[in-house]
Amino acid sequence: MDRNRFTWSLSLYYTTLFLILGLQLPYLPLWLESEGLSATQISVILAIPMAVRIGATPAMTFIADRLPGPGVAILLYSTATAVLYFGYHLSNGFWTIAIVTVCVSIFLNPLMPITEATAMRGARLYAVDYGRIRLWGSLSFIAANIVGGAIVARAGGPGALIALNGAAVLTALAALTLPRRGNRLDGDAEPSGTARASFPELLGLLRHPGFAGVLIGSGLIQASHAFYYAFGSISWVAEGISPSTIGLLWAVGVLVEVGLFAVSGRVLALIGVRGLFAVGVAAAIVRWTLMVWVWPAAAYFPIQALHALTFGATHLATMNYLSQSAPDRHGNGAQGLYFTVYGAMTGLVMLAAGPLYRSYGAGGYAAMAVMAGLGGIVLLVSLRRR
Repeated sequence: MDRNRFTWSLSLYYTTLFLILGLQLPYLPLWLESEGLSATQISVILAIPMAVRIGATPAMTFIADRLPGPGVAILLYSTATAVLYFGYHLSNGFWTIAIVTVCVSIFLNPLMPITEATAMRGARLYAVDYGRIRLWGSLSFIAANIVGGAIVARAGGPGALIALNGAAVLTALAALTLPRRGNRLDGDAEPSGTARASFPELLGLLRHPGFAGVLIGSGLIQASHAFYYAFGSISWVAEGISPSTIGLLWAVGVLVEVGLFAVSGRVLALIGVRGLFAVGVAAAIVRWTLMVWVWPAAAYFPIQALHALTFGATHLATMNYLSQSAPDRHGNGAQGLYFTVYGAMTGLVMLAAGPLYRSYGAGGYAAMAVMAGLGGIVLLVSLRRR
């Protein structure tokens, strides 16, 4: 595969995959609420994908490392996800929704780590900027936020579910453009003597304190977004902010993230992985502390702009750290380990988010600020032991 095909096919796939995320994160909670689920039940449903990651994602990403190429796994998992999403239309009540969520999560969860590993590996092989490929996902996320807000304003929660179905189908179709032969992205065979992926060896990466600590520290920062993901939209609706404005609020956070990804190569060269982690931690503490209070709608836009650092900088730092620290044969698996650790933490926070929101409302963001600070301490210690 040549450089141009790698760039456009992966950019296209990021675009469609993030349509799902851009609709699911802000609007699936509103659909769950329209189905009559309580705050606690919503938090449980939203925690299920994170819990499923603990067992399923390492296994599914390891399987991807054993298949002829990453495109094969992406195509299979994307198709299964698209089919299973229609199961929500057959669900009736908390338990059936929970079962469908488990099934969808088994196949949807590994798509992001496999895609990220493919992008990082390709960025090295073809000397392209990972951030400039990844930003198409962020732009798509913004579009989904805005369009989803308009759909929800007109059709409510059920409209969001139909939009999710469409996004999942487009993602499966985009997977057809990815190369599906050869373990290397250029389609050539692996160099002679290269060992095959081994599951015990993959898990052995966690025995390195520095590696495991970075996964935990970064996971804590990213998991601090869980309260926002679960109840950000619901909280804003309770404050009287319209669904269309909520869509814009989600979008502006990702728009500034796109700006960071566009210049990620220069930023990384300037401050390095440690610098990216540092600004991510500091911004998260500030952002979640500010979110404790109720503000006029306009004031939330600059607060949302911090998303470029709380998520974007932390994400770039983590992706580069994993790319530098894990062997290529475990590229998908190492990403799977990170998303599993991050998912387990996020799942726990999601479970706590319902009772936290019910008891303290927006005050629950204070706990997220503390979590981000703890993540910073873990990273500080771990990066010294790299």
